[in-house]
Amino acid sequence: MKKSFFSLSAILIIALSFTACKKDEKTFEEKVTGDWHSVSVRLNGTDATNYYSLDIQLDQDKTFDAILKVTSVLTNQAGVSKPKGTWSADNGGQSIELMYDDSNETELYEVIDISDTEMTVKIKQGEDKIEIAFERQ
Repeated sequence: MKKSFFSLSAILIIALSFTACKKDEKTFEEKVTGDWHSVSVRLNGTDATNYYSLDIQLDQDKTFDAILKVTSVLTNQAGVSKPKGTWSADNGGQSIELMYDDSNETELYEVIDISDTEMTVKIKQGEDKIEIAFERQ
């Protein structure tokens, strides 16, 4: 009887020592918060990376700063804008809504893929469909 009690106790101790703690999964909002740099831009299915780049900082306080560079196809001159505003995340819909300070306009970024280091979004502007792949900085 003592042997079976010892064996049962040993098995129980071994089993309890191998239980792992589950890491807390980051929320969608935590995943998107950070400094992102575009590495690929597609406009209506065509590679436009040489003509557009976007750096965006999504801060924890729900503000954002961005640097958008657009290079003219005709003149090859780059224009730079630096929009600012606030943002919100739709955890269920996996989207980010930007609200621009200067125009009070909003823009919806549908997040189609996200990891700790990469994010891909889709944006619709009028008839144009834009897909941007970002890397975390």
